[in-house]
Amino acid sequence: MREIDARGKPCPQPVLLVKAAIDAGEAAFTILVDNRAAVENVRRYGEKSGYNIKVEEQQGCWRLTGTREGAPPTAGTSGAPGPAAAQTGAPAPHPHTAPAVEVYCGTGAVRTLLIQTEALGRGDEELGRKLVKILLDTLAVNETRPETILLVNGGVKLACEGSPVLEALQDIAQKGVQILACGTCLNHFNLTHALKVGRPTNAYELLNTLLAGNVLVWG
Repeated sequence: MREIDARGKPCPQPVLLVKAAIDAGEAAFTILVDNRAAVENVRRYGEKSGYNIKVEEQQGCWRLTGTREGAPPTAGTSGAPGPAAAQTGAPAPHPHTAPAVEVYCGTGAVRTLLIQTEALGRGDEELGRKLVKILLDTLAVNETRPETILLVNGGVKLACEGSPVLEALQDIAQKGVQILACGTCLNHFNLTHALKVGRPTNAYELLNTLLAGNVLVWG
């Protein structure tokens, strides 16, 4: 079992360290993190990779233990095969590769809407906020919608308590659009616990969503 200490490491380092363990074929791993955003990012990535994730809080930190589904239990934390395996000459487990980035082969329509601020365009701030509300209200009833809405920088405030567009975003999410809010941005504005629609994301997921292409930018 690989043991990882990711306390104090910025996003997306905890997820990348877990990915390295999975790519190396580890049947199990433990990782220590010191913030809730990292807990959710690692838990989600581990489960997506086919691992059962157990979360334990320990004096302000969290220990996540991941065990590959279908893997035999391991004794201790060394990850070494038990005596029975050694006697029978059982083959080493086949390395498990973390999920690859999805490749989108759509028709050219917008796949991802990236919203960077609470207001749209430069000039009049009040007008920009009105435009964001009008367009999101319209998107909620529009026939064509993106697969994902990414909220970064001040854009994360749109999905938080008190936002004037919260109802529109909730409606959009109910219609199947994935809403992702930058976890680093939420932490920066101290809004992690104020998020009311969608979920936090990490830099790894955010970057690969953008690299998949077909992105429309608001900001």
